[in-house]
Amino acid sequence: MKDLAYRVRDFDRALFRAVFRFKLALLTPMMRAFTIAGKAGALWGAIAFFAFLANGLQLHDLLVPWAAVAVSWTMAEGAKSMFDRARPFVSDTGIAPLTKTPSSSSFPSGHSATAAAGSITLSAVYPAFAPVLILAGFLVALSRVYLGVHYPFDVLAGLLIGTATAVAILILT
Repeated sequence: MKDLAYRVRDFDRALFRAVFRFKLALLTPMMRAFTIAGKAGALWGAIAFFAFLANGLQLHDLLVPWAAVAVSWTMAEGAKSMFDRARPFVSDTGIAPLTKTPSSSSFPSGHSATAAAGSITLSAVYPAFAPVLILAGFLVALSRVYLGVHYPFDVLAGLLIGTATAVAILILT
């Protein structure tokens, strides 16, 4: 079992290096923008709020995404203390992150949790915009690896938390 854990860890690190090495001059500012916008689910909260204002003040359409983002962020942040995984730039001093470096645990990614929760619930509320919302969620999640602050499995765990939260809230409402 221990051997499997090491293989998974090594695969995660190899995948990180492959993504982190891939840099395009035009892509880096966009990834920084998505990371900044995705902090604590701000992007999803703002989209929900402006859509609420533009679409007839339907309280459900505002509260469903806000609740999903808040719950997924809380779950991801709570899980960080349980796992306490070092971030890539801490584990490997040769990694120079391309954004402000967080001090919290790497696992799971809070940005990815809120990106999944926000993009999925907003897509359910506003299905015509689903492709753009899901793409934006993917870019927030990808930005965390691209910029050097998360391993891919941190992002995957965050996406799973956000997806599960979104589905649960959509079922309950």
